[in-house]
Amino acid sequence: MSKKMQTTDPKKKSFADILAQWEKSPDAKKVEAQIKKEKESPSQPKRPVNYDKLPVEAVIDLLGLTADEAQTQLHNFFIKAHKKGLKKVLIIHGKGIHSKEEPVLKKEVMYFIEHSPIAGKHGVPGAAEGGSGAVWVAIKK
Repeated sequence: MSKKMQTTDPKKKSFADILAQWEKSPDAKKVEAQIKKEKESPSQPKRPVNYDKLPVEAVIDLLGLTADEAQTQLHNFFIKAHKKGLKKVLIIHGKGIHSKEEPVLKKEVMYFIEHSPIAGKHGVPGAAEGGSGAVWVAIKK
């Protein structure tokens, strides 16, 4: 049986050499300090946010607008809400009682929410905030 010959390239550093060099670097000391800090004070697990209990921070009323006008207004409203750091907004779209077939604005609002990178979870507010004629939306960070 033949033994493999090991050739050592003097220009190539061994893993041990690379590791030793890393351990002496300022970056390694920062990483070690961060690991030590995390071990000493473990972070608390994040509780899920109960969006129903969060207060509404801004409201947009789309009643009387066309579908195109509503899309434009929603786009501008969500950009402003995101820039302000808002967490929850309310959209009033109405129940669609004046629509000939189906509620036009509600359909437009839902389409916007589902396709917007800013819009997060959403739900139907209580009767005092509009009930089925409105929708609350969480704003993503």
